[in-house]
Amino acid sequence: MEWIEPRGPRWFNLRVLAWGFYDCGLTIFSTLVISRYFGPWIIQQLGGSVFSFNVTLSASMLVSGFLQILLAPISDELGRRRIFVVFFTCVCAGACALLRCVNTSLVAGLALFALANVGAQTAFVFYNAMLSDVSDARHRARISGIGVALGYVGAVLGLALSERVVNAAPEVHIYRPIFPVAALLVFVFALPLFLFVKEKPGLVRFNLGQSLRSSLGVFVTTLRRVGSHREMMLFFLACLLCLDAVETVKANLALYCQTLVGLDPARGFDFPLAWKGNVLFRLTLSEINLFIVVSTVFAIFGAPLVGHISDKTSHYRAMLWVLALWMVALVLAMFSVQRRLFWVTGPLFGLCFGGMWTVMRAHLLEICHPEERGQMFAIFGFVGRCAAVIGPLAWGLTFTQFEPVFGERKAYRLAIGAILLLMAIGFWIMLYARPREARWRR
Repeated sequence: MEWIEPRGPRWFNLRVLAWGFYDCGLTIFSTLVISRYFGPWIIQQLGGSVFSFNVTLSASMLVSGFLQILLAPISDELGRRRIFVVFFTCVCAGACALLRCVNTSLVAGLALFALANVGAQTAFVFYNAMLSDVSDARHRARISGIGVALGYVGAVLGLALSERVVNAAPEVHIYRPIFPVAALLVFVFALPLFLFVKEKPGLVRFNLGQSLRSSLGVFVTTLRRVGSHREMMLFFLACLLCLDAVETVKANLALYCQTLVGLDPARGFDFPLAWKGNVLFRLTLSEINLFIVVSTVFAIFGAPLVGHISDKTSHYRAMLWVLALWMVALVLAMFSVQRRLFWVTGPLFGLCFGGMWTVMRAHLLEICHPEERGQMFAIFGFVGRCAAVIGPLAWGLTFTQFEPVFGERKAYRLAIGAILLLMAIGFWIMLYARPREARWRR
């Protein structure tokens, strides 16, 4: 029988906030480690390359995808998702903190980064499935948007703290102290979910040994059911292509801003907070971090707005509009020859980042069977992991092939063009993924 949401508390409550704060922690990891500091750290201080960074990122995403395939049926049969969130969050935080101990070993740095990312990406799948534990059908997109917004609030907080850490660090290891700070923030923001979010009763409960033996068979059966429903199969295929752009832009944004656009990582902007002539707090941001913060503010306010519009109209139509905005943003980024134009592109990227996850999570919950939510989000997560393999590899290979011929700047533009093409194909496929009348009666 289906869980019936009790009357009384409004949809915006402690459980929703606790669930959303978890997104805050993982977004800090994504922003500080994946998008901002790890790539420059291994390239500038450990002798790595753009290609080695993207290959490691792709490999860790692939490993995460296979773990999700194995564990998602187990979580559905046991009726438990939080235990997987707790375990893989600790893996992420522990491996990220250990990056502080890496001095000169490129292999050790890449290995710990891969382990931390496997933990983060695997935990995120089961966290997404817990959206059904804190929401009802009427408010899913709005609550999903709140989680995304809180995540980007965490990104701003993380960037502000990272500036102080970087400025206080010795020049020889200027980025290394960031990693234990990111690990601590991931764990702190995960605690409310660990303590206050209770799972709704599962529909089926087996013992762990039986679940392990049957997990792959159950997942194959779910894949066959996906293949038999045209709109769901097309949805996952479109997501595979569209998420290429999301993962690739996220991973290469800092390098792109610094190399092509010319944003200065050393130039600082002071933002003092004063009261009656006395400076209480002074925030200093580099030009790159200021660009990311400005873009993130649009994601903070855009995600709940897109969620509200999506709940009031249609998750599917809202998703099409977000994908269209993605293509516009990629075109602007590709031809942004002036800084002013790129400062317009950044906020558009922020709105797209926030809106993408908001509507996709809500739409998937709408079209999947209640008994298969964990498995469907595992497929969705696996699609995202494959996108994180294809996208960065396409970026890295395009850049590597064309950089000797056309130079660094044109090679970056051609790499964006390759990602734009994947996004356009994904949008075209999504046009044919219009959902029919809901098959699953709640």
